[in-house]
Order: sequence, then C-alpha cells, then structure tokens
Amino acid sequence: MVGNKETEHAAIMHVMALERAAGRDPKDVRTSGLPYDIESPPRMIEVKAFSRSARSEALPLEHRQVEAARANPEQYYLYVVDNLAGADGAEVGVRTLHGETLSAMIERSQPQMTYWPTFRAAEYDQADRLL
Repeated sequence: MVGNKETEHAAIMHVMALERAAGRDPKDVRTSGLPYDIESPPRMIEVKAFSRSARSEALPLEHRQVEAARANPEQYYLYVVDNLAGADGAEVGVRTLHGETLSAMIERSQPQMTYWPTFRAAEYDQADRLL
C-alpha cells in the first residue's frame, strides 16, 4: 500500500516533469515555508495528490494558501493529481485550477479550524490498545 508521503512525492515528481515539458523551470519548494509546493515561474503551484479519482473530493487548503491564491489569482495554481495508485487501470490525471475558477471555489467554501496534535512516541506507547 502506498502512503500519503509516497503519493504526494509521486504527484510532485509528475507535476515537475509536466512543467519541464512545458518549458518552465520548476523547483520543489515544499521545505521552504512557502504556501505552495512548486515554484515554476510565473506559476506558484500547490499540489493535491489522490491515489484514486479526485472527482467530488474536498481539496483542503490552509489559510495561507487561500491568502496566496487571493493575492495572486493569475499566478497561483492548484494542480490536482489523481489516480496515482493506478489500480483500476485509470491513467494519472492532472487538473489545473487558478484565476476565476479557483477564486469561485474558495469563495463558496467555509473555513474550518483543524487541530493537528502530535501523537508523541511515549503517548503512543502508553495508550490503551484494543485487541
């Protein structure tokens, strides 16, 4: 089974190859603290990866990503990469959203606050386990 990190990495590599094929010079900036995954001038690309079809799926965006999309609607792109598992024979697909389409999607959504507590090793080891 492919994990989330592997799925995300595969999606990033796929998008970077597409960007190079389009004549752009993409850079993986995931660890730089920017509100997107790939810098491919003039595009700022946030990648959402799905092992299966992304049709009708939620596309979670952080507040800072929404702000970046609003501040740069023509440069901020959301690339949705789906069917990465390929188990059903479907080819990997990439859908791009930006400008008015992405702005409209953001405006019709409701912000939600999510807590992401870290499940520390000691807490994991001491937690009750159901068998």
